[in-house]
This record gives sequence, structure tokens and C-alpha cells, in this order.
Amino acid sequence: MPQQRQYPDHAARQRAYRARQEQARLTEQQAKGVPPAAPIPTLPSRARWHALITQARLALELVRDEMQTYYDARTDAWREGERAATFEEHLDHLETVIDSLASGPTC
Repeated sequence: MPQQRQYPDHAARQRAYRARQEQARLTEQQAKGVPPAAPIPTLPSRARWHALITQARLALELVRDEMQTYYDARTDAWREGERAATFEEHLDHLETVIDSLASGPTC
């Protein structure tokens, strides 16, 4: 016995799929605390941008903290080497990026 069709045609099935995907994106954004996008793409959504920049800053701060913990756990011999110097440069650059994000977005 054949199954009953859930959707009358392929277009209806595609619309339902797109609606499910959009709902999944909205649910994910809400879980992350990101405000929804503006309904019109040309309309700026400053609250959304600020939330995304804040998330990026928090992620970079987490990376910085983990890198600092890694650096602190190394031996003195390692810290005197070339890799440590490169590592410190990366940490300094990361700190500069975090400071520029903390000063606030320019949008």
C-alpha cells in the first residue's frame, strides 16, 4: 500500500524544508543570544552587529586566556627560545585586536 503524500507537490515540500531551516537558524541565534536579522537586508541592524562583535570579543578573550595558560605552563628553557618569541608576538597581536573590539564598534 503506497504512503500518503505529505505535501501536494515538490514546491510545497521545498517550502516546508526552507521553513524548517529558517526556524533552526532562528533557534540557534536565540540560543546564542544574537538578535534576529533585520527584515530588510538594506536596513542596518546595529543591535545584531553589536551582539556579534561582543561574541567575537568574548571568543578572542577565551583564546587569549588559554594561550596565556599554555605559555605559563612552559618551562623557562622553552620561554627563552624562538618559538616562545613568536608565541608572544601572537599573544600581543591578539591583545591588540581584543582592545580594538573592546573600544566599541564604529558602525
